[in-house]
Amino acid sequence: MFKSIVEESKKIEGKLINMRRELHKYPEIGGQLPKTRELVCEALDNIGISYKLNVGDDGLVAEIKGGQKGKTIAFRADMDGIHVTENTGLAFESKIKGQMHGCGHDAHTAMLLAAAEIINKNKEKLKGNVRLIFQSGEETGTGAKQMLAAGVLDGVDAICALHVGNLAGDDLPTGAMVVLPGPVSAGKDKFTITVKGKGTHSAFPEKGVDPILIAARIVNACEEMSARELPAGTAAVLSFGSFQAGLDHNSIPESAVLKGSIRVQDVNIRNFMGERLRCICEHIASAFRAECDVEIKRGSSTVMNDESLSSLVAEAAIEAIGEENVVTKISSALMGSDDFANYAQIIPGVYFFLCTNNPEKGISQSNHNPEFDIDESVLWKGVAAYTAVAIKFLS
Repeated sequence: MFKSIVEESKKIEGKLINMRRELHKYPEIGGQLPKTRELVCEALDNIGISYKLNVGDDGLVAEIKGGQKGKTIAFRADMDGIHVTENTGLAFESKIKGQMHGCGHDAHTAMLLAAAEIINKNKEKLKGNVRLIFQSGEETGTGAKQMLAAGVLDGVDAICALHVGNLAGDDLPTGAMVVLPGPVSAGKDKFTITVKGKGTHSAFPEKGVDPILIAARIVNACEEMSARELPAGTAAVLSFGSFQAGLDHNSIPESAVLKGSIRVQDVNIRNFMGERLRCICEHIASAFRAECDVEIKRGSSTVMNDESLSSLVAEAAIEAIGEENVVTKISSALMGSDDFANYAQIIPGVYFFLCTNNPEKGISQSNHNPEFDIDESVLWKGVAAYTAVAIKFLS
């Protein structure tokens, strides 16, 4: 059975890669993914799988009903891109300026469609059902909530999602599949800090209150938080992603805006860092005669993999692609985030990883980098793993 899964996965490898490349050309953002959804619907129509479209966004859900009654397992593929200008030089590079499939969601969607084709071909042998969730808005943190509001987990016993890239570490070999119990991501909060100073001519700084200088001090002070206020080894990251202020070379602006994120696995540390961020910003601004507004938006929680389901997924992956390709223990904490956590809080879930970097081919950039790419030659392993997990869970 598992040997045939590998054969079937490799047999449709060309179709899988072509689908990934077609999706890659049209990276759409947030909840509105009209071209992406059109491609997915067309693929499902060709396979012969019916589906239901979401009303609030461009997500959709399909289901393969097995020949016998049994449990239902769901697989989630996120479909949205990110606000990054692609710089890969690929023949199928993004056709949408300033937007890119820089996190691998094109591959996630293509792998699930390929797995759906294999599973659907063998559905009469299944003791249960496989639900296919094609989700928008993962990067914005809105997609999973929309799917849940549409009742996507009704009647579902377990859920899995597979992520490509190097999120599990750079030291893992190309094609390695990482399946871990427990925490496999960080909870994420987004923050926006607005420093309100007083604008003036740059020749007379004493007549104003420089928000750029104050914002720079805030950045430095917040960067010291992890080093001096948290125990060594704490899985916590505070990063700034945007610093915007002024438009001219000879004017001190009225305000400066900083944007960033906090990623933490422990909820108590998460709360502490949010409180300290607010305190540091307000006091530094006050010390230099400015005002400061700090907005913190609570994002995804930590993805907690179910221990029992993790064991089943690892066993299925080993049977499908070989023990030498499956990793079940790593030394470092994983600090990415994903709204898959919303599903895993309701039913047993497993979020696992396929390592698609390949330095020998020059594919070594991290997810969300303008030069991010994946080694397409290992994507069949994701297809085989999905198929094997479905069979093993429903048997």
